[in-house]
Amino acid sequence: MINNPGAALRQILETPGIVMMPGVFDGISARVAEQAGFKALYLTGAGASASSIGEPDIGLATMNDFSENARKITIQAGIPVVCDADTGFGNPLNVIRTVHEFEAAGIAAIQIEDQVAPKRCGHLSGKQVVGVEEFVQKVRAASREKFFKDTVIVARTDVRAVSSMEETLDRAKRYLDAGADIIFVEALTTVDEVERVGRELGSSVMLMANQVLGGKTPRLTASELEQMGYKIVIFPDVLPYGASVLLRQICDSVLKNGTAYDAIPGGLNTSLDLFVTMGMKEWRSIEAQYKETDIHV
Repeated sequence: MINNPGAALRQILETPGIVMMPGVFDGISARVAEQAGFKALYLTGAGASASSIGEPDIGLATMNDFSENARKITIQAGIPVVCDADTGFGNPLNVIRTVHEFEAAGIAAIQIEDQVAPKRCGHLSGKQVVGVEEFVQKVRAASREKFFKDTVIVARTDVRAVSSMEETLDRAKRYLDAGADIIFVEALTTVDEVERVGRELGSSVMLMANQVLGGKTPRLTASELEQMGYKIVIFPDVLPYGASVLLRQICDSVLKNGTAYDAIPGGLNTSLDLFVTMGMKEWRSIEAQYKETDIHV
């Protein structure tokens, strides 16, 4: 676990270039993403809902589901983790409790959104948002009452689904004034909208962009988003979705052929490789330091 995850994330965000974060959801995905070379991780609410309770991203997971999942990831992560916290799980007092639980779980940044609870995935239709002042108070509470000064607060607005770009930009500015460190305008639907947010907000606050497979936001690369003024881009669904597809392919193959040896696309080495990915060499090295050297009969 990182000693000061918020400070570690802030240091990464101060370096030049856009920061790419894959959507992780469990220990395997977090280990693999870190070993691949990503500098920070995004603990996706959709992935956490799918992996921890086997449900879709429609507000069924609880604050405890999220914080328990976070602890399992941050305890072994060597890079900071940004965590989706849905609507904050209640009013400003509940938001404070959520922030404290996530900080205790080792999270570097906590993302809350202005949807009406129970929320739904930002790229689904039928979203509703709370009043702007209600969410301003949530952001203010999160920013003022966090335990650690370096903890990063991400304010996400979903208002573009139900209102104009003018209100979207106004809300973003209100949330920034309330103490948000990062602004995340979710589910913009055109390149012009993405560019406008970057142009009007990118000079005053760090912006987060979202790239969901088949989502409402146009397909853009990290380089393109950086040129538009964004500092962070998350890819929240590609790992959990990819895992579900691969797992189904493997299950179908085993059921059909009655063997696991040809079930993994690309060929099978040995499942002992999983132990290496999970840190077996490091644990063996630690174990060697604590072996008994004297045997008494």
